[in-house]
Amino acid sequence: MRDYDWSEAWDIFHILKSLGVRDGVVDVGCGEGQLVNYLRSRGITAVGCDINGGCNNYCDATRPSTIPNGKVWVLQHVIEHIPMDTWHALFKHAFESGVEYVIIIVPGHFVNDPTHMCNHFIQLKLGIYEGKYGKVVMCNLENLRRLLNQVGYASVITFVDTHSLTPPWDLDYIVIASRNKHVLRRLWGWILRRKLVQFKALLFMP
Repeated sequence: MRDYDWSEAWDIFHILKSLGVRDGVVDVGCGEGQLVNYLRSRGITAVGCDINGGCNNYCDATRPSTIPNGKVWVLQHVIEHIPMDTWHALFKHAFESGVEYVIIIVPGHFVNDPTHMCNHFIQLKLGIYEGKYGKVVMCNLENLRRLLNQVGYASVITFVDTHSLTPPWDLDYIVIASRNKHVLRRLWGWILRRKLVQFKALLFMP
């Protein structure tokens, strides 16, 4: 289990703020509730659930009906733990139950975690590869984007996440699915703020 990444919580908060979301956030796979508490401390109403009963709520992403209703689902380093053949049902349920936005953080770098159904996401084709870690299963980022479109989300955009807003950077991805075709316009404030933080970090590198 990796340490909690507070820079991702910062990103998620500013994404929600840019989208005008103040309530109805569901942290699917909330773990110990760090993100839920972070969002609440900044005025966003959020609940969490986890297969281990985290945040005092049980949910199982392979049984989507167990996930609380909300406007936004956040899956922060969760999707790689879920069997790929259940993703369609998960996101179809999200769309049909009225979830406006799905925000997914996925690893773009290798993570040696035995609970992962795939080791990390890549732009290349899906498959099993053999390398210094032995045989590993990769998830295809484009397949995830396409699946979200298939279930009804009009816009699916991807950003490179950096695991940290300060060097050294460890690349992940942020995937945002929206019912709104023009969601990118609403995110420019977050994008510019993020670039400014990273630029300042580079300026003040030791």
